[in-house]
Amino acid sequence: MKEYNLDLDIQAGEQADEVIDLLIEKVTAAYPPERLRRIEARSEATWKNTRSYTDRISYVGVSYAVPSDPQIPEDASDVQRDMIEQLKFMLYNAAVDDEFYPAFSSGLEQVTIPSMFGCVKEIISGSDYVKPIINSPDDVYSLPEIDIRKGYICHDILSRMAYKYRRAGGRIPLYMTDIQGPFSCAAQMWGIQDFLCDLEEYPNQAHHLLSLCTDAIIQYFDAMYDVTEGNLVPIHCMPYIWVPKDCGVAVSDDFMAIVGAETVRDYSAPYMDIIGERFGGITTHSCGNINHVASVLNEMKTIKALNFSATETDLTKYANENDPKIMLIVHAGGLSIGGLPLLNVEELIQHCAYTHKTTDSSVFALSLWTDKPADEVNCKLWEDAARIIG
Repeated sequence: MKEYNLDLDIQAGEQADEVIDLLIEKVTAAYPPERLRRIEARSEATWKNTRSYTDRISYVGVSYAVPSDPQIPEDASDVQRDMIEQLKFMLYNAAVDDEFYPAFSSGLEQVTIPSMFGCVKEIISGSDYVKPIINSPDDVYSLPEIDIRKGYICHDILSRMAYKYRRAGGRIPLYMTDIQGPFSCAAQMWGIQDFLCDLEEYPNQAHHLLSLCTDAIIQYFDAMYDVTEGNLVPIHCMPYIWVPKDCGVAVSDDFMAIVGAETVRDYSAPYMDIIGERFGGITTHSCGNINHVASVLNEMKTIKALNFSATETDLTKYANENDPKIMLIVHAGGLSIGGLPLLNVEELIQHCAYTHKTTDSSVFALSLWTDKPADEVNCKLWEDAARIIG
């Protein structure tokens, strides 16, 4: 394994360690190997669109109504607190007989890949942004060498991933951290408005930066696989689901919602395909409405899955235009675009089940952010909503 000079001497509270050990035992007992194999088998059928399961669709119905017990000890460090909260979350949601896959989340930072070039985060009006380092187009030719730099977010996230993995003794895998795709990273390093306006006038510089970002993303994936000894679930959009070994990794491109299809075809899709070729496939995510890029994504050589919100992108329309080779991972947010209805847990799962049944697209329903308890009543409601009749 490559040496990343990771800081693993994280201050660890003894009482917190005792709670972590207890919860690890409970989580591994709640998800024995035979249960994980069932989750993997049904999930793989959805990823591959085999239609081999006809009773219900694959779904995840996670609940955030997690009990406060066991309490988080006062001596817990930040990373220990994070581990305890996530372990409690895994254990509580074990009550739902769905395709939830227990693994540690690795967090979300927009600056992760840009920080490999020396970018830092800045906070504007309470929101996090990447501080651009490109002041003129030709600055792309004199950027610092790509590196996982100590003192930057890329190094911090990798250190925390390594700590979680080693602290759990490799018994619980990790989800990858959020990785913005090459187009998103380039735009943030250049300055979003300037980048979008400069693409036509400075295409050579744009493509040079996109290539550098692609190389950085590949290097960071290699690092994440290294520190988890290959025990990485390579998806963050959204997490909680298992990925077959031959379905690659995931990146985001939230700019697909705000640029034209030709821009995606020329400046985003080719670089995502390079990542997909390196890792055996790619899943991509975008916020906003992406109905206008369906034909472009269908043309990609390595795309395996696509994630979006059914309250922002019209699922029925997209599924009918989608290449069936691309699995649709569909969630629902609190934002409505184009008059699409806001959906509760059961409505989302039913919408996905109906779409899976009536189109050629394979749909995985991902119900997130609910505070409904994972009790017997709600578990049955979610299970019934996933049923495919006939």
